[in-house]
Amino acid sequence: MTTRTIAGALALGTAFCAWARQEPLDLNGSWEFALAEGKTIEAANNPDFAATDRMSVPGCWDMQPKWLCKRGTGLYRRTFTLSEPVENAWIVVDGMGLRARFAIDGKPAGGIQPFPWARLEIPTGPLGAGSHTIFAALDNVLDWSTQKLALPYYDFYLYGGFYHGVKMVFDNRKLFVRTRDYKTGTVEIEAVDFAKGDFDTTLVFDGRNEVKAAFRNFRATVRVPDFKLWSPASPNLHTVTLGESRSGATATDAQERVPPVVARFGIREIKAEKKRLWLNGEILFIKGANRHEAHPQFGAATPEALMVQDIQLLKSINGNFFRGCHYQQSQRFLDYCDEMGVLVWEESLGWGNNAKQMGDPEYFRLQVEQTRAMVRASFNHPSVIIFAFQNENASQTKEGKKMNDALIDAIRSQDSGRLVTFACNHNMDDLSNENTDLISFNTYPGWIGSNAGTFENQKNLIDAAVTKIVTRYRKLYPEKPIIVSEMGTTAIYGYHDPAAGQGTEEFQLYYNKDVLDRIFADPEMAGLTFWHFADARTYHRDGSNIRSKLLAENMAGIYDGYRRAKIVTVAIKEGFARAAAGESPAK
Repeated sequence: MTTRTIAGALALGTAFCAWARQEPLDLNGSWEFALAEGKTIEAANNPDFAATDRMSVPGCWDMQPKWLCKRGTGLYRRTFTLSEPVENAWIVVDGMGLRARFAIDGKPAGGIQPFPWARLEIPTGPLGAGSHTIFAALDNVLDWSTQKLALPYYDFYLYGGFYHGVKMVFDNRKLFVRTRDYKTGTVEIEAVDFAKGDFDTTLVFDGRNEVKAAFRNFRATVRVPDFKLWSPASPNLHTVTLGESRSGATATDAQERVPPVVARFGIREIKAEKKRLWLNGEILFIKGANRHEAHPQFGAATPEALMVQDIQLLKSINGNFFRGCHYQQSQRFLDYCDEMGVLVWEESLGWGNNAKQMGDPEYFRLQVEQTRAMVRASFNHPSVIIFAFQNENASQTKEGKKMNDALIDAIRSQDSGRLVTFACNHNMDDLSNENTDLISFNTYPGWIGSNAGTFENQKNLIDAAVTKIVTRYRKLYPEKPIIVSEMGTTAIYGYHDPAAGQGTEEFQLYYNKDVLDRIFADPEMAGLTFWHFADARTYHRDGSNIRSKLLAENMAGIYDGYRRAKIVTVAIKEGFARAAAGESPAK
C-alpha cells in the first residue's frame, strides 16, 4: 500500500515559496472525466486517459445518474494557467473520497492520499509560468488491503469525488491562535511553516489595531485590543494579520516585502470540571443532534446553502450543538458555525472498529496521523469545542485502550484548547475513558437490541439503560461531565400510525420524548445529542450484518434527507427550551 504521510500532505507542508503574490487559484468547475469501474487507483492511474464525460468539482461522481452507487476510480483532468513561475504550490482539497492521487503535467504530486473527508495540502514542487494540466484519480473502492480507514460495514455511505472543492495556493504559512486568558483577551499566536522562529513584528487585529509582538521559537503572546468573547449567543470573531513587514521572519532578501498572513479566530474557553461543561466561565448544557454531511441528491458534496439551512433548523429547535459524525468536517461548514454561533464536536473517521483492526500497525499509524491533522486543519475555529475519534470502537479491549490513548495524546499534543472524548457504546466494560475529558455514551434501548413493547415498557427500558450507564461512569469518574452522544430511533417521513407502530413518526415522537424526559430530569447529565439530524444514505444493498436499512437510509433523522421536519421536532424544540441559558434543566 503506497501512501504519503499526513504530515506532508494534510497539515505541515514545507517552506513558503519565494513570497509569490499569486492569489489562490480556484480549480472548481468542469473537469474532463471518465470512470474506471471496479478498478483501484493503482490499476487506473493514467493521466492520459480518454475522457468520456464532464464532472463538476465539487461533486460526488457516484451520485450522478450515469454512475449512481458504482465503485471504482474516477479520473479527472483540467488545465490551469500561472502568470509567473513559482518554487512551490499546494493542491488544497476540502474533503474527498476515498483515496486520491494527483499529477501535474504528468509528474506525480505526492503519493496516494488515503484520508477520506480530510483537508489535504499536497505540495507540487516548482511550476513554470504558462499552461499546466492537473490530473486526479479518486477511488471509492472498499478493500482493506488498500483502504483501511473506510470499511464496507460503516453505517453511512462512502462517496467518491471531491466533496467541497479544490484550489491551488502559493503560500502555506499559517497562524494558529490559542486563547490563554479569555478574561483579558490574551492569546498566543504560533507562526506555522515560517522559515525562522525568532523575529519581532507588528500584528494588526481586526484591520486596525496594531500590537508589537516578539516571536520566539515561532510563538508570541499578546492581548487582543477591544476584544469580544465568542459564544453561541454572541459569535464574535477577530482577525489577526502578520505583515506586511521587512522582518527577518521569512524573507531572504531585505528588500523583499513579505506577503501578509491572516487568521480568523474567536476568544473563548471550554472546560470540563465538577460534572459540568463550562464556556467562558458559565455552565454549558449541550442540546443538539448528530449531523452527517449528506443529502439525497448531492451525497457528501453538500452545497453551502444546505449548511446554512441545517444551522438555521438546529437553532429553530433551540439547539446549540452539532456532533459532526463520523469524520472530519468541511472547513466551510465550520466557518458558518463560527459565524452563526453553533458548537461543534469534530471527530476523525472510524466506526465500530474492532480489536484486530485497532491492533493493525498501518491502521494505527493512519488513525494517529489523520487525527492530529484534523486538529491542525480546524485549529482556529472557535465553534469546535470537542475533538474526538473512532465512533463506537472496541474501547473495552487492550488494543482499543492503547489506540484510544494514542489518539488522545495526538489531540492534546497540539494544545488546541479543546476537550477530548469519543462516543462509547461499550459502556459496561469500557477501559478507554480513563484519560478523556468527558464521558460520551451511545445507547438505543427499545430500538436496537431490545423491543420497545408497551409505552410504559419503552419508558422503563430507557430509564434503566441510562441509569445503569450513568451509575457505572459516575462511580469510576466522580467529577467528569457525562453527555449522551447518541440516542434516538427511526421514523419514515410521512408514515403515521395512531398506535405509534415502529418506524412511524409517532413511534419516534414518543421515544424521543421519553429520552428528553429522562436525560433532562437527571442532574448528573451535561448534555444530549440526538441520533440524528437528517436521514442519510447508508449501505445501499448490504448491511444485514449490522441491521437492515429500509430504503438504504438511516432514517433516525428528526428531519428527512430533504430537511422536511418530522413531528418529533416540535417536542424537541419544547424540550430544548428547558435548557435555555445553559444550566442543566434538572437543576
